[in-house]
Amino acid sequence: MANELVTTETLPATRYSVATLLQVIPDWVDLRLLSAVVQYGYGRPIPVGAGDDLRAAALTHRQALAPSDAEERYSVLRGLRSGTILVQETAEEADATLSLLVAHLADVPIDILKAGCRAYCNAPGRRFYPKSAGELRAFTNPLMFERQSRAAHLEYLAKLADKEDARRKREADCLSPEEFSKGAKEIMRRLSGGTFKGAMSDGG
Repeated sequence: MANELVTTETLPATRYSVATLLQVIPDWVDLRLLSAVVQYGYGRPIPVGAGDDLRAAALTHRQALAPSDAEERYSVLRGLRSGTILVQETAEEADATLSLLVAHLADVPIDILKAGCRAYCNAPGRRFYPKSAGELRAFTNPLMFERQSRAAHLEYLAKLADKEDARRKREADCLSPEEFSKGAKEIMRRLSGGTFKGAMSDGG
């Protein structure tokens, strides 16, 4: 189960936002270090048993990449008309443009599409209603990439947490220097004491 490929097409449609996604990340995780974890490691102590929570947070980020449905996109993109400058066009041309945007932005999660539309409207300069999906992707793609990267980084940190737990277990199973010394002294006592002499007597 853990090795199955998880894609956004197989995940349930759930509503997320940047704020709710931050809430699923364990409090001890430093987001700046998380962004560099693949290249430089984490750099700080990882709590015992942290792997499960990290994997759950990564899965939630994967779920938050699930595409929106056509009705949601239509509603958001139609609403974008009120925040932009409309060019002169016929009703048929306007419907065709809207249908094109709805189709070409099918992979974008609804919260990212909304955020991208807000950023598009608020960008400096005169903003005409977009004629192609690429004009909006300039604002949605960075948000999608950030979410994908954070999911991957959380998964990688979960693997580091598992390795750290395994290392701790190995150390716990090993004898401490004091225990080793005590055991060695006991072996020497037995070899030089009655146990060893008794064995020699029985053999003689």
